[in-house]
Amino acid sequence: MRTCVMSIFLFFLAVVSQHAFAQVKVNISLISPEHHLANVDIIFPATAEDTLTLYLPTWRTGRYQILNLANGIRNFAVTADNTELNWRKTAKDSWEISGVKNQVIKVSYQVYANQLSYRTRHIDDSHAFLDNSTVIMYSKHSRPEEHIISLQVPNKWRSVSGLAYGSQAHQFIAPNYDVLADSPIETGINEFHHFTVAGRNYELVIWGQGNYDSKKMLNDLKIMVKQSKHIWQDYPFSRYVFMVHATSGARGATEHLNSTIIQGSRFQFSQRKDYLDFLLTAAHEFVHTWNVKQYRPKGLVPYDYQQENYSNLLWLAEGSTSYLQSQLLTRGDLITSKEFLDKLAKRITGYLRKPGRDSQTIAQASFDAWINESGDYGNNHSVNIYSEGYLVSWLLDFDILTRSKLKKSYRDVHNLLYKHHRIPKSYDEADVLAILKQITGEDYNAWWQKNIHGFAKPDFNQLLSKAGLTIKYSNSASGKKAKGQAFTGVKTKKHSHGLMVTHVEKNSPAWRAGLTTDDIIIAIDDLRLVGDTMANRLKDFSPEQSVKVTFFRRDQLMNQNMTLAKIPKGKLMIVPVTKASKKQKAFFNAWTGLPFPMSRG
Repeated sequence: MRTCVMSIFLFFLAVVSQHAFAQVKVNISLISPEHHLANVDIIFPATAEDTLTLYLPTWRTGRYQILNLANGIRNFAVTADNTELNWRKTAKDSWEISGVKNQVIKVSYQVYANQLSYRTRHIDDSHAFLDNSTVIMYSKHSRPEEHIISLQVPNKWRSVSGLAYGSQAHQFIAPNYDVLADSPIETGINEFHHFTVAGRNYELVIWGQGNYDSKKMLNDLKIMVKQSKHIWQDYPFSRYVFMVHATSGARGATEHLNSTIIQGSRFQFSQRKDYLDFLLTAAHEFVHTWNVKQYRPKGLVPYDYQQENYSNLLWLAEGSTSYLQSQLLTRGDLITSKEFLDKLAKRITGYLRKPGRDSQTIAQASFDAWINESGDYGNNHSVNIYSEGYLVSWLLDFDILTRSKLKKSYRDVHNLLYKHHRIPKSYDEADVLAILKQITGEDYNAWWQKNIHGFAKPDFNQLLSKAGLTIKYSNSASGKKAKGQAFTGVKTKKHSHGLMVTHVEKNSPAWRAGLTTDDIIIAIDDLRLVGDTMANRLKDFSPEQSVKVTFFRRDQLMNQNMTLAKIPKGKLMIVPVTKASKKQKAFFNAWTGLPFPMSRG
């Protein structure tokens, strides 16, 4: 009996010892922050295999693009008991180490971190932002193991992350590599605040000086985070971190498992328009805490960090988030009805000026997001999972509201995805269609084929009329036909010799005239354009009038005749109809959570 008890005790100790041993320890030393350098040491637990392959991800979560992150790795070395081990690089992002069987190994390398705008890794003398997937390697054996990350940083630096804090300063704990890879660290000289809402802890850390009002940020974020209750029934976190970079040049944002990083120009916070963009961005990333971080399409579960992760539902992951972000602001009274409708009008304008809507479906754009083209070609031949994803989400929301007589909405779709398809589960088109039928009682296959796998053809005035709204142009009286203005379909930027063409809309007058990007327009009807703009010059011409365009192409002087087209004069606006019905007002309120706006002349 004593022998049996002793055997059980020894087995228990072995299991505990093995579990404690199966821990990855990472030390990141910012040896020369002014030169954007860090030294990384990783101690990996022993394995029973003789070779071990380490990887650095080729992309980071939240950005569907291969980034070739291993290009900043140098001075790679491996030791076991202070003895160097043999290794070889087997691909751009993988290192194979031999002779590791039953040995604890130490991997060391240097990282160059100067990619602020990509939100991957950036180190300077004032801070470091580390998306851990761009700094810390992993193996297939170590991916599920606990990681302890310790930072060696200059004095007076503060380190913040959505990761659990360790027992020492500048130390964090991740239960596995996947959590580590999706939980960035911000360390440096920064402004720090914390607040509590509905039993959840929130932190706001701001790096950089600017014209922001951190007190107003805090107050508005407190209101914004409460509004998730209008979509989901609970929270998937106990602590969440808002990281803000007030800097020069870099802009954009990325969602993470328990935090977000938001970048903006340091002097673009004080104006209402700019601050509203910040709030919408913060809301977008907060929505992602559920949509993508808790439920995401098949093909992205689990993440494959070494190659593209394909899905034809990325529009639902990103475009739906762009759509739902406004719900957090409207329902928290952080945006007025006019501001909300102005933002929607801008999206409609962008869609109407995008010929690519007839060349690529939103499902195709989702699958091809990894090779997405922007600029002239993208606008003319593609759609975007964010902007057009917003549009089809809006169409779907209105269809659900209509079929359910305002009892259900697109928010219910996302709540059910969160409830029934949380990771490690995922969802596909059949799952979404089943949810749509569940909440409306109707089959959505025909709608899906028409708008997701086909080319959506929305009638915007018909849509808006459901909510008591209509489209007008800023230079036309309400209810009257919009006046026309001359249109070329060309966008330009200033050049020392005239105006350089940056975009030509497909099938526009400029397209038919043969103009293309990088042409330098110098004259219209033999009069120079230097110091002028196309918009100013076009004021002298009428729609359907023919003009002579003189331009340089490959330094050769050329001429083309161009017949101007006609578009409505002024800016597209969305305004209330003169006499909205109770039904229309109720629809608007169910859609936005806002009271129906006052009619404007």
